[in-house]
Amino acid sequence: MIVHVELDRGGGAVSAPMAAAVLALFIAIGLGIDGVRAAQGLAGADAIAEEAARAAGQALDVTQLRRGRAAVDPNAAVAAARGYLARAGADGSAEIVGPQRIRVEARLARPTVLLGIVGREEIVSTGTAEALLVQDPAGGTP
Repeated sequence: MIVHVELDRGGGAVSAPMAAAVLALFIAIGLGIDGVRAAQGLAGADAIAEEAARAAGQALDVTQLRRGRAAVDPNAAVAAARGYLARAGADGSAEIVGPQRIRVEARLARPTVLLGIVGREEIVSTGTAEALLVQDPAGGTP
């Protein structure tokens, strides 16, 4: 007994709706993965800005300290904040915004995982923080 079997060697064509569904699935997965990365970037940028502002608040003026007063050197505070940003690998800025305050902005750029397919190559997250620079332990204003 001889059995004859024929295989259908169709072109393996993909229908347009199936291709659209696969593309939509990749975009949805990309939004999920890259959305989580964006949220992590935002939390990281906020944390870096807060730590840079904290570092700025510790840039004490040695001359004032010798007189028994705690005062922050504004120029050293800005330099300390910028130094922290650089060490953390973040872009950003630090500026004195009042007689006793510094504002720090940190920007983190992270490459996307899947959204590069649709032209979104990176996610930029920004965090800001402010810190009080001068506190006199005696309660007065320096």
